[in-house]
Amino acid sequence: MDHKTEGKRKLRHSLTLLDQLNSMKELTQMIDVVLVAEGEKFPCHKLILAAFSPYFKAMFTCGLLECTQREVVLYDISSESVSIILNYMYSADLNLTNFNVQSVAVAAFFMQMEDVFNVCQKYMMDHMDASNCVGIYYFAKHIGAEELSDQARQYLYQHFAEVSLHEEILEIEAQQLLSLIRSDDLNVSREESILDLVLRWVNHSRKSRVEHLIELLKQVRLELVSPSFLVEARKRNTVLLSNSECHDMIDGALETIKKSNHPSLSLRYGMETTSLLLCIGNNSLGIRSRHGSYADASFCYAPATQKTYFISSPKYGEGLGCVCTGVVTENNDIIVAGEATKNKLHSFLSHL
Repeated sequence: MDHKTEGKRKLRHSLTLLDQLNSMKELTQMIDVVLVAEGEKFPCHKLILAAFSPYFKAMFTCGLLECTQREVVLYDISSESVSIILNYMYSADLNLTNFNVQSVAVAAFFMQMEDVFNVCQKYMMDHMDASNCVGIYYFAKHIGAEELSDQARQYLYQHFAEVSLHEEILEIEAQQLLSLIRSDDLNVSREESILDLVLRWVNHSRKSRVEHLIELLKQVRLELVSPSFLVEARKRNTVLLSNSECHDMIDGALETIKKSNHPSLSLRYGMETTSLLLCIGNNSLGIRSRHGSYADASFCYAPATQKTYFISSPKYGEGLGCVCTGVVTENNDIIVAGEATKNKLHSFLSHL
């Protein structure tokens, strides 16, 4: 029997076993344990639990009290996550959504099911965006998932301007917000967005949060905020108007701005600018060059550091030819218009 035939035979054998076990669970046949979560009961088999979970294997083989008990109560684990994990054990299907993935990850962590936990972690990484990265970051920190925590933190810092506009960040605790806005690594182009976030966070639950306003405001680099924005913010927010210390902090910042055009405070990551020389070339998979001496790749060159950063080349059209004009937007989008043919222009959009 060749390896391919042997593999198919073993696969059929495994599927038959899986189908029979799942059928026995559905028909409650040969049930020898019942898991209980949030009052909901899940009849199943000790052998299956022990095969997939080191936690249950230890429980059922080390002489613990649960060895002789019919029911095992699982505390601090949702019934939905238990149902999903049992379905995975009996059918190999792991039904994850944005709404259940964290609770399933907690259950998998508790049951020491590393394979399920890794799938949950990858799901959160793949579905991370500005609306959920804050929750993922603090969830990962809480359970000690370092890889997920690091990726979520990088995403949060890199996209902070967009993240700060979502509701999720308004739900974090005062110390968490303090830790965030202290950082130099936030990718924001204006300090106004930090001040606006602090005010929205306080006003989101004003009675319980107004006591944190001063310590939060001390982390805002007020001298980097435009004077008109500071004046308008004080006019529109009674939490600033009614607090004499806030009033004095804003007056002090306005006076400092008036005296100096060069703020002494350090800039955040997104506020720093670097002069770059952009070279747009043509590669074999993209636009065909009409001039053999031109570069084959697109790249940026930083004269100050003498470093080169390669970027995507234009992928469609004919030879780009001479660049007619170009512009870089506030969001670092690069738009270049060049000669494609004698009669029409070709545009190229990239992002730094």
